[in-house]
Amino acid sequence: MQRILQVVTPAIILLGIASTAWCQAPAKSLGDNEPNSKRNQEADKPSAAVWKHPLTKKGKLHSPLVEVTPFVFKDRLYLLENWQKQWEFADSSDGGRTQEDEIRIRSVISDRIVSTPLLGHGLGMAFVWEDRVYVFAGNWGKEEKWNITKIEMTSSADLIHWTEPVVVLKAEPQEKFFNVSVCRGKDVFTLLVETNDPAWPTFTFKYFSSKDLKEWTRIPDALYGRKKYVGGPALYFEDGIYYTLYLQSLGGGRYETRITRSTDLVHWQDAPKDRPFVTFNPKNKVHSLRPENIREVNASDAEVCHWKGKTLVYFTGGDQHFAGDLQLAEFKGSPAELFKYFYVDSPVVAPEVQKGR
Repeated sequence: MQRILQVVTPAIILLGIASTAWCQAPAKSLGDNEPNSKRNQEADKPSAAVWKHPLTKKGKLHSPLVEVTPFVFKDRLYLLENWQKQWEFADSSDGGRTQEDEIRIRSVISDRIVSTPLLGHGLGMAFVWEDRVYVFAGNWGKEEKWNITKIEMTSSADLIHWTEPVVVLKAEPQEKFFNVSVCRGKDVFTLLVETNDPAWPTFTFKYFSSKDLKEWTRIPDALYGRKKYVGGPALYFEDGIYYTLYLQSLGGGRYETRITRSTDLVHWQDAPKDRPFVTFNPKNKVHSLRPENIREVNASDAEVCHWKGKTLVYFTGGDQHFAGDLQLAEFKGSPAELFKYFYVDSPVVAPEVQKGR
């Protein structure tokens, strides 16, 4: 997640996935090796002894976007975009136009904005359930940026007409909210929210449950990041297991996304440290809103969806300052298969023997 964003040029248009011009370079594996077709064919039977990264990078999307959610609705692919209006004005300061920030929906195939469900909101995400799309986002309010105290929700059955936003989660007096993520869990809905609650390191994740997506109850002891820096989360539930994607600090201003899993949201099992979910290429230049000499040191805010037999992974590069650098990677298979790949020869550890993270 990026906390500081500033604009020096007009906005860049995000190119659709159907376009022939959206990739900056030929597809390469996450480790910058050529894709291994045999590995793709046998992705469901990986071997830890010859573990290779399962994602194939498809290129940059020429956009400063940071937080996006890919989702499929009525057999069409969309992106929820957190568009910061300051990117459109060269003289805008960070946070100077938050009341104009847009939570908007883009059709990836047509590369057109379908609607803008929320204004003056940020750090939002989309969740599809029973022929409706639900959007959860933080209300910037009228104070300085990064002072979110309310998570609001709106929904639609056609992506055009949206319900009146309702507050579904309020911060405790001692905390502010940041990113939010929602999934369908074990017979209930589960929500993750980033918090700066001083009881734990900044951006620790708290987890909540709900039966109706409106009333949320804190899950006792359900936390992640209580012993380390985390950020930029996304939450998924596959084959009885919760997976959380999170940002890991490598020191020196470098960040990559990693993956952890749990059966109860209390006890967590991290993937091996040498298996980042997505990492950066230090040779890459960053988005044009940043100085020419800056190189990529970040791979954050990864979110996934299943589309036509592949798992699409959108994430942002850059250097965690001023502007994102939206990118796309793919995996031939389902999200469940992708997540399991990071735990080859690592059986799910029973909660009673797991350690708090």
